Amino acid sequence: MRRARRVRRRATGIASMSAVAMLLVGCGSGGASETGSGSGGASNSAAALTGQALVDAAKSEGAMTWYTSYTATETAALIKKFNETYPGIKVTTLQGTASDLAARLGTEQRGGTYNADLFQGDASYAKLLLNQGALLPYVPPDRPTPPESLGLPSGYENVDAVLTTVIAYNPAILKQMGLTPPTSLQDLTKPEWKGQFSADYTAVNWYESLIKSMGHEQAKALIDALGNNSPRLVESHTLAITQVQSGEPAASIAVYGYLAAKTAKKTPNQLAFINPSPLPSSPDLIDLVKNAPHPAAAELFMTWLLSKEGQEAIHTISGRISLSGDVTGQGDAWDEQKWTPAWAQPSLDPATINSYEEEMKEAFHAP
Repeated sequence: MRRARRVRRRATGIASMSAVAMLLVGCGSGGASETGSGSGGASNSAAALTGQALVDAAKSEGAMTWYTSYTATETAALIKKFNETYPGIKVTTLQGTASDLAARLGTEQRGGTYNADLFQGDASYAKLLLNQGALLPYVPPDRPTPPESLGLPSGYENVDAVLTTVIAYNPAILKQMGLTPPTSLQDLTKPEWKGQFSADYTAVNWYESLIKSMGHEQAKALIDALGNNSPRLVESHTLAITQVQSGEPAASIAVYGYLAAKTAKKTPNQLAFINPSPLPSSPDLIDLVKNAPHPAAAELFMTWLLSKEGQEAIHTISGRISLSGDVTGQGDAWDEQKWTPAWAQPSLDPATINSYEEEMKEAFHAP
């Protein structure tokens, strides 16, 4: 799942964590010390507002800007649902990879420009922004309970969705080739799977999850064995699914669980998947931006996204996994009783992240 420590380059590619970190240097001098909800911070005039007072203030502002890694189709549908409950608030979006958006936000704040009200993306990039004082803490009244192991300060662990990485394969092609469906990553290190699967050498968050579940030495040995079995390299999780559906290659270890679940329901003869256990899992976060031009509208939209209604909308529209116990229909992709999550760690330091990137690049013989 590459912690998308270049997130969503999984789906559309870009920068390294170290490059983004350098772009963020200087975008804020307060670290995580800026105050937010309930703390009277000057950077967030909406902090003390709740209930109808927050709604009224948001409608008075009438607009907000959301920096997001969701697709244009997904954001349009989510905004429509939000406006059904809260009409009169125009939500403008800037879409991109989490790495691009984090770099842009840092550049803007460094220059004294404050366009964004909310940032949403992979937790690793949210953590970089947090370290530079670009975000504010806020705890919505009805958010999903975050994992305890993220290592993030209170108010910054607002998980809007979870990304898991699974093993997908083409049942029809496997039957033609006489291959048994894989049941684990280790199966794909066997001789009969040589050159028959794809992998993402940039998926650092996926590697972190392996390290978390089996230790660094065993995880390194596993990715070396996978890399020595001639996988096809791919950096787009969507492309990985499309390739498996076409049968070239027959399987992939670079597929998001929610995409696999949606695709398997539509084309069961072309795609099936298994959830490894422990299950590589990475949190997506949504956070308030420092000096947001529309703080009340941002808090209201964020509160809605993390509420039962918003979480159901996210799952229904995008298929993404929610940590909310109120969201049903996720059993194929998410059941903590069946598949124990192995959480990627957004709190890792850049030097460690860079070393993991190099290990993956070497293991998969990337150019």
